[in-house]
Formats: sequence, structure tokens, C-alpha cells
Amino acid sequence: MPRHRFARTALWSVLAALPLLLLWPVLRQTIEGRMSLHMLLEFPALFSAGWAAQRLGLRAPLLHWIDWRGWTGATGVTLVSITWMLPSMLDLSLMSPTVAAAKVVSWWLAGWWLADSWRRLDPEVNLFFTGNIAWMTATAGMLYLDTPQRLCVNHLQDDQRHAGIGPVLLAIVLGAIAIRQATQPAANTAATATART
Repeated sequence: MPRHRFARTALWSVLAALPLLLLWPVLRQTIEGRMSLHMLLEFPALFSAGWAAQRLGLRAPLLHWIDWRGWTGATGVTLVSITWMLPSMLDLSLMSPTVAAAKVVSWWLAGWWLADSWRRLDPEVNLFFTGNIAWMTATAGMLYLDTPQRLCVNHLQDDQRHAGIGPVLLAIVLGAIAIRQATQPAANTAATATART
């Protein structure tokens, strides 16, 4: 096996195993006890684990039948993101083992499904999807930053403000990705036209 392929497989394997760290109660309580870590560390880790599992070969052939041109996967990720940006859902996930399990499964499935859907998305749909997620993330971050009262019973207001900075920064990154994707085909078309003349 070539070295770069081995390194890639090792990286995907590490990412796929990340959710197992949440089985350690002390670490899970530390992460979920802070709103910023809960949203900006645990959620991406679960999403990345699902994505990595898809890359390691854990695939379902039926996805192509129910995921027309990647739309179902993109819609699922949008719904998962909307759901877990709600402060009430963060609180419920700390108080109910069933909701906590739903959180883990939904984020993992979102990453797993989008890893397969991503390459089938049309550029326009991809732009809309990425831009929409960026807009929602920025809105949630600004809400956490600007609201004077605590939105989560289980998290302090200072931590709420810290948690608001992360989504805003993430929205900027996602917005840059969306703009890059929107301008890339135009750049390629212009380069092709120049090469022909």
C-alpha cells in the first residue's frame, strides 16, 4: 500500500473512532458542560466520524436511489443543523439519554450521508446549500452573542457568548467556500475560452 494511501486511511480511521471518546464519562461531561465545546467540538467530531466511515467504505448502495442528485443528503444535513442549533435541544440532550443518543446518531448520519451526496450535488445546489448553512450558522451565532438572557439552562451566559463567536467564524469560512465554488466554474469557463482563442 502506498504511503500516502496508508496515511489517508489512518486519518479516516482516527476520525471514525472519535465518537468512542464520548464513552468516557469525564470527557463527555467536560465537553458537554460547556456550550462552546458542545457545539464547536462535539458536533463537528460526530459529523467527521460519519464522513470518515463513508470514506472507509461503509456505504449503502440504496442511497443512490433515495438521494436524487445529492438533494436528500443536503436537506438532511440542513435539518440536523437547524435542530441542534436550538438552545432547548442542547438542554434536552443533557437531560435525556434518548435525546442525547438521537443527537449522536443524527450528526453521525449527517456526515455519513453528505460524504456520499456531496459529489453528486449540482454547483448551483451546492452553492445554495453551503450559503444557507452559513446564513443559519451566522444567525445562531449572533443570537447567542446578542441575547442578554441565558438561552440554555445548563450553560452560563459567558459561555453562551463564547459559543456565539464560533458559529460566526464558521459562517465566514462556509461563506468563503460558497463564493469559491460559485466563482470556480466561471474561472474555468473563462480559462477554457482564453485557451481556445
